[in-house]
Amino acid sequence: MFDSIKAVVFDLDGTLYNFKGLPLRLMWALPTDFSRIANDRSIRKKLKGCDFGTPEAYKEEYAKRMAKKTALKPADALNWYSNRYIGTMCFLLKKYYSARPQLTEVFQMLHSKGIKIAVFSDYPRVKQRVRALDFSDEAMESISGIYSAEDFGSQKPALRPFMEIAQQLGVTPESCLVVGDRDDTDGDGARKAGMSFIQIETHKTKVLEPNHPVWSWEDFAAWVLGGMDPLED
Repeated sequence: MFDSIKAVVFDLDGTLYNFKGLPLRLMWALPTDFSRIANDRSIRKKLKGCDFGTPEAYKEEYAKRMAKKTALKPADALNWYSNRYIGTMCFLLKKYYSARPQLTEVFQMLHSKGIKIAVFSDYPRVKQRVRALDFSDEAMESISGIYSAEDFGSQKPALRPFMEIAQQLGVTPESCLVVGDRDDTDGDGARKAGMSFIQIETHKTKVLEPNHPVWSWEDFAAWVLGGMDPLED
């Protein structure tokens, strides 16, 4: 299984858990912050694919844009984002969401084959959000690296983080498989890096490049646990 794959890079949101309803729950939990949440989404769309080189430079740019839209001071904009917004996200994940079925078994199977596992999210505090989703200890022990695009100073599908993740895992980009729910971020980043890509279907699935598998999580798990290569038809 996966004879040519040495590492699998999993997206988190929408891939390793079903995120349906999360945006609405965030707005319900923070009703007085509706405009700030909307501004955050607008800014993130404009920063999509951007690479500022360092996390400090990324945060400075985000804070400047957020401050301009909200009349907050840049430091207060970052504090709102990092603590109130992402903190509430972690709370909601803990209360309403959980890891995909058979995630532990999938991770353990990959790990048993010597395939390294990474989790890569656009949003920060990835380890805290993974813990909020109640990943098992066995699943956590199978993971070689947990990464946020913001910690690289970028947003998906910027190329550099994909390349640096491969380097940190000690594998070539060509031997990496990216598994994510978004073709425009996970898929585009994978293609830029020369990595393979499998798209996990969600209620918001869009396919930009119809040259990769698009599967439900259940089908992907069945392929992995069945010992078959998902890169074959």
